[in-house]
Amino acid sequence: MSPRRSAFNYGELRGVRVADGLRVLVVDDHPVNRLVLTEILTHFGCDVSTAEDGALALGAAAAGQFDLICLDRHMPGLSGDEVAARLPPDVLVLAWSTDLTDLPERFNGVISKPVTLTAAQSAVAKAQAWRSRAPGRRASRGAAA
Repeated sequence: MSPRRSAFNYGELRGVRVADGLRVLVVDDHPVNRLVLTEILTHFGCDVSTAEDGALALGAAAAGQFDLICLDRHMPGLSGDEVAARLPPDVLVLAWSTDLTDLPERFNGVISKPVTLTAAQSAVAKAQAWRSRAPGRRASRGAAA
């Protein structure tokens, strides 16, 4: 069996800081959207989990501690806006959407669709900075592992 090859050209990413185990939850009801962002974030060194709807996202967030949650705003059932409102304030939550109007305050930033490598890199950098400001979170996660 041959190794899996990426569909993306990462040549433009020389010198990108590696995410070093940054834990990310990608939430979107469309499987291709989840795959694209997961592929990019994994390339950056992130440990990526996915959820296909708001209810699964809340369950995943309750079960694991994430450094970054990327939420599609418009999903069937619980919307990304509703999920974001239920997440603890110490989690970095980015709206991942084509609709960036009337963004609820709970979102800490945005990643617009279609996602670009630069936007994903910026999200990783923001999550790294967020994580470094909350060192207790990192230590408590390690203790639980």
